[in-house]
Amino acid sequence: MPKTKLKLSRKLGSVGRLFSIIPDTTAIINKTIDNSRPIIEKHMDQRHEKQMSLIKIDNVVNLPLEEAKEHLERQGFVVSTILAKPSKKLAQVHLNEVVQMIPKSGKHLKGSLVKLYYVDLDVINASQELIDEETRRIVERNQTIADSFESVKNVIPFRHKKK
Repeated sequence: MPKTKLKLSRKLGSVGRLFSIIPDTTAIINKTIDNSRPIIEKHMDQRHEKQMSLIKIDNVVNLPLEEAKEHLERQGFVVSTILAKPSKKLAQVHLNEVVQMIPKSGKHLKGSLVKLYYVDLDVINASQELIDEETRRIVERNQTIADSFESVKNVIPFRHKKK
């Protein structure tokens, strides 16, 4: 360091030392940025390429199974068909209709696996049986409640207030 800078930094104390460090720190930061630039650019290029290779999966729920499967395979996806489990909401759907898909519609990599859940006659019948069973349980519960009220009426005599 030249003598004038040395004298100046002594007179300024800690602030002077801080100012004398700034040029070195700036040089280090510039080198770090220059060295990391290729890594960042490479990452950005890879991300862009990945985004460009994503294909939009259309929502095929409520379509016939074969039509949905053919459509997704034409787009370049691998399709797996899976029989749905019976549930009350499936009692009213059409035979061989897609009721759920995983992943949901959106952008995904070409060649990704798409699972299509569909219903057959057994699933529809089992779903209707679930509804019938629930209806039977409700009727039985209501009858039990009505019987309980009836037995309470027989045990406790009902008295009219006289005017």
